[in-house]
Amino acid sequence: METDYLSLPTLLNRRQITLDDVYDRQCNKEILATTALYGPWKPDHSFDWGSYERLVKETVQTASVPATNVDTTWAIYNDWSLTKELIWKTAEWSEEYQNGLTADRPLVVAGLNTNPFDIPISEIASVLYDQIKEIDAGLRQRGLTHRIRYMPVPDHRLYEADTDTKIKTYREMGRVIGQFTDFGLVFFELDIGIKGFGSNFTTQEIAAILSETVEIQEYKSALITQKPYYQCQYDYCDDMVRIRIVETVAPDRIQFSTGNDWFISLARYGKYIDKFGYLLGASQSSPRLYKLWRDFVQAAKPCALALEQDLQALAKDFWTPNNVGVYRHYLGVFLAMTGLIDYALPHPDCESRYRVKPEDYFLPLKHAIRLSLVDPKEAPDLVKRFVPGADGMSDYEIQKRLEYLN
Repeated sequence: METDYLSLPTLLNRRQITLDDVYDRQCNKEILATTALYGPWKPDHSFDWGSYERLVKETVQTASVPATNVDTTWAIYNDWSLTKELIWKTAEWSEEYQNGLTADRPLVVAGLNTNPFDIPISEIASVLYDQIKEIDAGLRQRGLTHRIRYMPVPDHRLYEADTDTKIKTYREMGRVIGQFTDFGLVFFELDIGIKGFGSNFTTQEIAAILSETVEIQEYKSALITQKPYYQCQYDYCDDMVRIRIVETVAPDRIQFSTGNDWFISLARYGKYIDKFGYLLGASQSSPRLYKLWRDFVQAAKPCALALEQDLQALAKDFWTPNNVGVYRHYLGVFLAMTGLIDYALPHPDCESRYRVKPEDYFLPLKHAIRLSLVDPKEAPDLVKRFVPGADGMSDYEIQKRLEYLN
């Protein structure tokens, strides 16, 4: 007997979410972390593999799964040869440095993208097959892990598709990915408030896709958009509705992952789900601090809440209103200033609107100092090294600028 997802009750109604509903779902179970890696570049426009290896090592050794060929890895600009190399090398280093990841977790999450192809909806799954076949062949040739979970980004052709087509397409995608890995796929639902970009699944469609695509082992709900029904600009309600869906459909199979950098506390709301956590770009800012936060949560220590607020403050500043794409470069500046990569540079093909302006480099430095990742005494040298055009600033000018930000 098929489930009638269109008749699901108010369980899936965001207007029914209350504070009691939110607090009821809080818990202190282990948070399963996946971190979206940054793609560092050199001044000569070559990829900085040395810095990237340090990021992979830092991520895996803090018990977080590295995700590559995603937004923060500048996936929209990278050619196919670099994309494959990123996945292969991430798998290689993850196997070498793995520490604390249980056998039921993937070592790598690899992003895939069918949007650049001029194809009908019916060919989305076959294009994914061709991509994964090449990736898989390279893994086998190198004797590397097959503990990979694939994350196809939403295909724009599905935005105007009917419900049956969306469900059918994800079933086909699941069957394709299931041929290559036992770790399935991430169902990535993206909504940042730009019409025609990302996905526009209804709650009933989400429930049907999650239930009927058994290869889905993780659901990333990335909802960074204005909420018209509430007085505040952003809220938890849509995310809580989606947690309810996972509770209803497959609480023992699907890991609920929040992609909401604004509210990383969503990773604590998994009381009725076996597996829950996050897949965040901002968590790459300091894998060790995010690991500390997760340890505090699991130990039920109140200091987890203070650290949580500190980490969220950074993410909210990096997610610039009306220009969400600039957060990638903000992250790169932060990583460089805290010593995890060598250069504070975006992808060479990054448009100017997604590049941090020189005067705004002080913002990530402020957060790095606030989080005790940078000694304030080091600030003048860091500014002169990384901020374009700042090599002539005096230490006094730099100090006053930082005081102004604080």
